[in-house]
Amino acid sequence: MSWGLLLVFALLSQTAAVWALFSPYPQAMQLGLFVVAHLVASLLLSALLLMVMPHRFARRRTWVLLLFVSVAFFIPVLGGLGLIVDMVYFRMTRKAIKRPEFHSLKIPPFLEEGSHIAQGMGEGGAWSRLRTVDLPRPQRLKALLAVSTTGGRKVNRLLRLATGDTDDEIRLLAFNLFDRQEKVVTQAISQNLGELKKVRGSAQRAELCRSLALSYWEMVYNDLAQAELQNFFVEQSLNYASQACELGGDDPAMALLIGRIHLLRGQTDQAEAMILKAQSLGALPARVLPYLAEIAYTRRDFKALTDYLQQETSLKHKPGIGPVAQFWGVASWQK
Repeated sequence: MSWGLLLVFALLSQTAAVWALFSPYPQAMQLGLFVVAHLVASLLLSALLLMVMPHRFARRRTWVLLLFVSVAFFIPVLGGLGLIVDMVYFRMTRKAIKRPEFHSLKIPPFLEEGSHIAQGMGEGGAWSRLRTVDLPRPQRLKALLAVSTTGGRKVNRLLRLATGDTDDEIRLLAFNLFDRQEKVVTQAISQNLGELKKVRGSAQRAELCRSLALSYWEMVYNDLAQAELQNFFVEQSLNYASQACELGGDDPAMALLIGRIHLLRGQTDQAEAMILKAQSLGALPARVLPYLAEIAYTRRDFKALTDYLQQETSLKHKPGIGPVAQFWGVASWQK
């Protein structure tokens, strides 16, 4: 029932109460009719006023309703008029007042501790800023500089993406940052190659071969090498890792590296053999199990995959492999 219809009923009830006082009935009946009609009118007016009042003024609605009914009932004329005036006032003011839009909010006290602005930004923030062409150039340059300090495979891919940007400054900065990282690894390779020609001892040669194998692998793994040179760097990494094993004996790191190179080439049997050898030589389970799980996945051996990931519980908490270990490390997916 609408607010206006209830108001009409209330006014009709109040009119009926007044009519009862001047009706030709006996006084007792006049009084009874007046009380009933006036009580109905008081209840309706009080309920209508309660409906239009702001909620902060009517939290204890039952008591407020009783107060309004008492005022309207025991002050027959002025009480009802007062309620109607209040209704008109609240309806007009609530329509006139518009809800203010929130532009800023004060930080709650319990969040002040973590409200300090970070000095840098993560890969996700840098990705979003660099991909948004409409952003001002300083913000995109800041994102590029912030993410370039962390290094790694994903960052290098981000820098490679930025080298194709339409903005000349961003493209040149990305080229510069990418070239700087490539030069660091290239200089290390050149230095080790020069020293390798001079040394004669097996131990020193093994150590230099080990460094060369890791440097060449870094060029591939961190996506620093051009696509045409990747096969060459992979071959060099495998060559020097094999030499390091021959000269310096069994090395779990070199065995694992050789296994990863075979895995990159899709040679799963050779990769599994070398990774298991690295495990037998003392490589940490958290280092070798993800690769064994990857080999099991390529073979569609999901039971073995689950077994590998369940052997090391710490994998569930490591970045990158964590969500994978959490999914495959439970048996519920097999049901």
